Amino acid sequence: MQNLISIKRIQNLTEHQKDVLLGLLIVLAVAVIYYFQWAYYLTGLEGSKVNIDQPERYFWWANDSRSYREAGEWLFGRADGTAIADRPWLYPFMLGLARTLFVGNAESVLWAGQFLMWLASGLFIYLALQNGTRSTVMSMLGAGIFFSHPSPLILTFHGMTETLNIFLIAIFCWILTTSKLNRFYFAFVLLTFATVVKPIYLFVLVMFVIYLLIRPQKTTHLKQLGIIALLLVPIWIQVFLSLIATGRPTISNIGAYTFKNYFVADVHLRVEKLEWRESMQEIENWDLRRQLNYLQENRRETALTFRRHIIDSNLWTGSFFTLGEDNRMTGFARIANAILAYLHLLMLPLITYYLISAKYSENKEIVALLYFCFVIQLLTTGISTGQEDRLIVTAMPLWIVTYPLAYKGLKRTDLSAIASTINLA
Repeated sequence: MQNLISIKRIQNLTEHQKDVLLGLLIVLAVAVIYYFQWAYYLTGLEGSKVNIDQPERYFWWANDSRSYREAGEWLFGRADGTAIADRPWLYPFMLGLARTLFVGNAESVLWAGQFLMWLASGLFIYLALQNGTRSTVMSMLGAGIFFSHPSPLILTFHGMTETLNIFLIAIFCWILTTSKLNRFYFAFVLLTFATVVKPIYLFVLVMFVIYLLIRPQKTTHLKQLGIIALLLVPIWIQVFLSLIATGRPTISNIGAYTFKNYFVADVHLRVEKLEWRESMQEIENWDLRRQLNYLQENRRETALTFRRHIIDSNLWTGSFFTLGEDNRMTGFARIANAILAYLHLLMLPLITYYLISAKYSENKEIVALLYFCFVIQLLTTGISTGQEDRLIVTAMPLWIVTYPLAYKGLKRTDLSAIASTINLA
């Protein structure tokens, strides 16, 4: 009976809806095959730190993953420590909950959950492009670009936040491309959750608050502030937890640590001709004012370091987790990132032109929001190095959705102008 109802529902779909569903099913089927092809290849590769048959063997391999696990154990009362002040609560909560409910099978459950989040991220990218372009081909290409990139795929095998981060940002893109009445507030909620996964989104969150307040609304500013304060509950939870753990209310201390030990130290070691650890020791007691003064005194090296971190260490690089001798994924990741770095360069003037020119209006607000979020995330990677593409790969949904939306707006307006010219002639 249920099968008959399902068949009837499919038959009642419009031709466009059937086409959208067909494209989605094909993309998801190919993605699953592609994923497990890589999974079994990496499992059989010596030193890859991936084992699909025993996910627990390497799930906590990276130092960061162990600190997330420690924060999760603290949340569930099984450990002491202050890791929660550096690792915001959402991902550690997932880890702690899985280790509470599934004990010895926790890593297998977590890996399966991250695989499903990876798959769902591509689904939401597909749906966002459907909303914005109404093109099944464009939607399939966008989801295909995401699914084919090695880094999001391989990160599902490790206890790292990137998979959850990408999942939230993919939903964020989809929400903004819908016609929902309160979509900007729903999008804001997703940004708050993304911020308590990766604090890098705090800058984006602050800008989004400003945007919500200056955007024309029927409600008063006071009411808007009340709504925003309520929607910031995930942030308040983190502030409360850090206060309990350390006595200081904070979202994360990791930003200050990264700025000092990866950016200031990098500038310092090049100016003073030292090794990285030596520079870390020399600046250990520097407060923020002294750090900023040093950067100001060495402006040229500061600018070069910032440029080098963005391009050489985050954009045009490989994947931190493609390990193992002669791993085919290593070269694939580096080539993919090189192509994407060139794509971002090509799209920069086009997106800028699209947003500034009064000639174009289609999807302009959404394109501006998504691209602005992407640019902020890209610029904030300038303070970090040594992570390869980990910090920028989470922005994939933002630019994958932005570029086709802008392309559609450019193409449609230009084609309309050409048609008008022909008619006048």
